Amino acid sequence: MLGARNRHCRADRLKVEGRGLSQTDDLLAAQLLELSQLVRRARQQWLRERPDVPIGTVSILKLIDEIGTGDDRCCHAKDLAERSGLDPSTVSRAVAVAVGQGLVERRADTSDRRASALALTAAGHDLLAAARAWFGNLLGHALADWEPLEVRRLSLGLGTFLMALSGALDPHAGAMNAHITTSAPQEAAR
Repeated sequence: MLGARNRHCRADRLKVEGRGLSQTDDLLAAQLLELSQLVRRARQQWLRERPDVPIGTVSILKLIDEIGTGDDRCCHAKDLAERSGLDPSTVSRAVAVAVGQGLVERRADTSDRRASALALTAAGHDLLAAARAWFGNLLGHALADWEPLEVRRLSLGLGTFLMALSGALDPHAGAMNAHITTSAPQEAAR
């Protein structure tokens, strides 16, 4: 079944390549729109199962976990805003919700007493682990019939594409999002 899908995709790609770059761009744009719709459906499914935790809260937890430094893995709200591309006031509201839910705590910044640092609580770590398991299960079902090499190629190609798209949207973001491609081989190997 998978081989037939691959042959079909290769045939489509060959047809598109003969028509020029704009046809390829059109095909890719259509596929990205479809992907965004599927991601939206996955987010809605998450909310049906976990109405108490908006997916945006999970995103904030993931960012804190990724960019936190030191033994306590703390970061600043301004770093979250910069990394996420969100307005600082939006990040501030999201952090306030996460703090209110006991998922994030504010700590005194040891290097700058005027600032507060953000860290995940035990409940925040637990929720992030549950979200990773939920999305991992979803991907596991979606990719169940794929060969490991195909999954690895998808992961590497998607990581490269995300970095390129990020760089196209914001030239400074390409450097900030270098973790996308460097983490892709590790994720693909899992």
